[in-house]
Amino acid sequence: MTIKAYRAMLYNVLERCGVDNPVEGGRRKYTRHSCCHTLATLMKWAPGVDKDKLALIGHTSTEMLRHYQDVNFDDLRRITDAI
Repeated sequence: MTIKAYRAMLYNVLERCGVDNPVEGGRRKYTRHSCCHTLATLMKWAPGVDKDKLALIGHTSTEMLRHYQDVNFDDLRRITDAI
């Protein structure tokens, strides 16, 4: 599959899911990596072993899993509330 075909398929799927994907600076705002960030962040609080979570995002390194997991205010609040 060419990159052009892959991107067309990704943009079509995002549109069908109701995700607006505007163009910013001549490029689409969301990419495959945006989806990885979202999935990894959602999996942060889901039960399961890291090896299985890594398989879902297509990586083998827990460092990459942590890279893709975004930090948000609620995550930080849970930590500070526990102290």
